[in-house]
Amino acid sequence: MSNIFSSVISTDPPLSMFIQRPGETAVPANVSNASPVETNTFYCNMLIATQDCSVYTHPYSVTYAHADNNYGLTIYHAQESDRVFGPGSPASYFYSPTGIQELVFTAADFDANFEFGLINMSKFAVTTRFTATDNGYMDCPIVQGMGFVTAIYNNLIPQINSSVGFQSVQGTTSPKSGILKFIITLLNGTTWSLYVTMPSGQSLSFKLQDSNSIITSNSVDGAVFQLCFGEDSNFDSAAGCYPTDATLTATVNGSSCTYGFDYSVSGSSNSGTTLMFAAPHQVATFTSQTTGTQTSLTCLSTTLGTMIGCLTNSFQMEEQIPTSMEWDPYTTIPGNSSNYTANTIAAITAAATNEVNDDVVTMANVNSMYTSGKILLKYALVVYTTHFIIQNSDLTNILLPKIKSAIEIFTNNTQIYPLFYDTNFKGIVSSATGSADYGNGHYNDHHFHWGYHIHACAVVAKVDADLGGTWLSSIEDWVSTLARDVANPTLTDPYFPMSRSFDYFVGHSWAKGLYLSADGKDEESSSEDVNHAYAIKVWGNVIGDSNMENRGNLMLAILRSSLNSYFLYEDNNIIEPSNYIGNKVSGILFENKIDYTTYFGTLVQYIHGIHMLPIMTASSFIRGPTYVQQEWDEILSSIINDVPDGWRGILMLNVALYDPTTAYQFFSSSSFTDAYLDNGQSLTWSLAYCAGVGATS
Repeated sequence: MSNIFSSVISTDPPLSMFIQRPGETAVPANVSNASPVETNTFYCNMLIATQDCSVYTHPYSVTYAHADNNYGLTIYHAQESDRVFGPGSPASYFYSPTGIQELVFTAADFDANFEFGLINMSKFAVTTRFTATDNGYMDCPIVQGMGFVTAIYNNLIPQINSSVGFQSVQGTTSPKSGILKFIITLLNGTTWSLYVTMPSGQSLSFKLQDSNSIITSNSVDGAVFQLCFGEDSNFDSAAGCYPTDATLTATVNGSSCTYGFDYSVSGSSNSGTTLMFAAPHQVATFTSQTTGTQTSLTCLSTTLGTMIGCLTNSFQMEEQIPTSMEWDPYTTIPGNSSNYTANTIAAITAAATNEVNDDVVTMANVNSMYTSGKILLKYALVVYTTHFIIQNSDLTNILLPKIKSAIEIFTNNTQIYPLFYDTNFKGIVSSATGSADYGNGHYNDHHFHWGYHIHACAVVAKVDADLGGTWLSSIEDWVSTLARDVANPTLTDPYFPMSRSFDYFVGHSWAKGLYLSADGKDEESSSEDVNHAYAIKVWGNVIGDSNMENRGNLMLAILRSSLNSYFLYEDNNIIEPSNYIGNKVSGILFENKIDYTTYFGTLVQYIHGIHMLPIMTASSFIRGPTYVQQEWDEILSSIINDVPDGWRGILMLNVALYDPTTAYQFFSSSSFTDAYLDNGQSLTWSLAYCAGVGATS
């Protein structure tokens, strides 16, 4: 079985239609990396503007410090008692404080003229380098889930500061020859363990200079300092060994996919491994081998719940991927299957007869890749319905040329804001500037935007091919370029970074691009993340790329685990705070905060609906009937009659995920009005979906 991340989509230069020029944001001068630079990954706060907002590794946060005589890397661990909750019951938000410098790795050699830089960047890791004026330097590798925060001092006099203040520093029994151990108690009552691995032939003494500084006696070359929260024998077992990078692999066997991270490590420890923290959705899907590496050590993260410490150099998880879910409406309601009766086909036909006459080309040619993508997918699903579900060739023949022409506006790059290739961060971006088009030019929301376009193109190509057409060949390179931009599987593509949006460690994508953010990356629409993963799946199917199809399947399977842990809250969710899960949905999930709101308004239908749209084939795979019914009964049923616009149609089609008959009755009612349809939703697909997942008429 081969690794599904080992084969590239392409290594060809971007199509010539994409003019190559610098984007609005420059890569900082202190970044040393030959490969395309990540834009949406966890450490990107260190790539933007002042570079000094926190990076959340879970369970720690680290920050570049360059003021108030703290020069180096700050370290903070947020405890449950630190959390701040918003008003209301359930709480309207919660977050952990930012800017607290519990501990700071620094050096006596550092002054205001020291230099900060980034080296050895990959998808899953980066090394921060702090260089003194005399060229001594400190390297701090930053890896998601790392059990220690590590600093390697080279020709420097190590120093540890604390803005919180030291209460005591006590030497204690060494866990291993060549390693010193200290227990640090801060004035806020927290306890940290410090391990120092000394190179052979070198020595060092420590002194608590005052309540804010631990100083050392002399310069060292190659000394490894490791800090961790708390005191535990499992830290002793791993001390001396630390991760520097990770490699993602995955293999598929039927409907089972085993994926994981192999960590590159340095140093040695008693256990022969480092210590890594795993998130709840990972622990729930550990293979038996990785389960055997779990310890009794736990540590709270900011938004991922309680993490489990593992003595290991690799994580392996196993997911059941949705190989049986193809193109038609799909349901996880037990016992349900499609129910296309003469009555439902007549209703679908009547809706389609109206909608195929829409001026799709004009409607789609708008000044937003996001909005145009929604409209293209809307009509792609209509033509899928006319061809494959109701099998009405007359209707298909009316709409198919229109939707092709609408798509070709974009595949020819003749839309209002053409796309171009950003030579700074190496990616395809909109020529709309600033925050226009939802910040696409700054890599915001690419998986949302491209997901709609890729999904639409895949559907139309499938219909065309079933009719004997070859339209796919004329659009394939354009669509695959978008797939490379957002979901490139490897580090060997010189033109695009690996997996720009999807974070395989936290289990979902990050929507925020090149914007500095104190609370880290965020994602507002979990369902459009699902649409992106499904788009990769079906595009892989259309072009015959089984590895791409399986990567889409794997993302969907991981999303099912992660979204139902951190975004969508059944009543028995014990991962997020008990006084928050009553919201039933996250709202905006940041790395450091969860906020029951949206970027475009605070109405309940917005907050919940943005985690539903578009309702499509993969929706039920993620949003199971138990959750959907709880959300409806506890929150949405009380507001639905007051929703006057397209959000009503979204919320009611979501009802089909647990009660398709009620949803069908809404859309087929004589009182139904098109005002209830979102601009990405058709009546044709809404009726077809309800019947396709078991509605009775």
